[in-house]
Amino acid sequence: MSQSASIWLAEAVAVYLKEWRCELRTRYALNTLGLFAFTTLVVVSMSLGAEGVLAAGPSVLSVLLWILLLFAVTAGLPRGFVHEEETHTATALRLAATPSALFCGKLAYNASVVFLLQLLLTPLFLIMMQLSVEKPLLLIWTLLAGGYGLAAGGTLVAAIIAQARTAGTLFAVLALPVLLPLLVMAIELTEIAVLGKAGDMAMPRLLLYDGTVTVVSLMLFPAIWNP
Repeated sequence: MSQSASIWLAEAVAVYLKEWRCELRTRYALNTLGLFAFTTLVVVSMSLGAEGVLAAGPSVLSVLLWILLLFAVTAGLPRGFVHEEETHTATALRLAATPSALFCGKLAYNASVVFLLQLLLTPLFLIMMQLSVEKPLLLIWTLLAGGYGLAAGGTLVAAIIAQARTAGTLFAVLALPVLLPLLVMAIELTEIAVLGKAGDMAMPRLLLYDGTVTVVSLMLFPAIWNP
């Protein structure tokens, strides 16, 4: 590995570790995402009831799962760059790390938070909704690819709205158009995994979306972060 690549990797890892140290001190994102997702899941389960869950069917329940994940991410991830502006550490980060390393460090942190949320929420959702999965491995890959896409798109939007006063509202408005294609593909794949249907091209499209969002974010982030 070249020296420049080693420096870039060290910067990205440093940002990732900084994010987790800050999170473990405040537990803002973990508490917000966890409480929001769990509360919403309980409300949905109680509202539907046993008969409602059976009547909803796998298609509707697949939609509900990703809507829960989307709302939880919308509630917890906007703080990623807003916190830097509020605590006046944004200038120090601009001097300490290159934009691409900073973005990748933030993205790795957000992705790990989303994966942790999925690890806790998905089993509870499957149990409470009495939903059996015919293709569990496909569901796992869908959650990983979809969770990464949520984190990548959410990280970019969080950087865009960092200096706005109504950051939470703007995040929800801007994130939906960015994440809508991901949600459509993730819901389709989840339904395929639950029902055991065929769908060979759905996963490549989702992975292509993840790659496209990552590349576009890396191209746009330097201009967003250094206006």
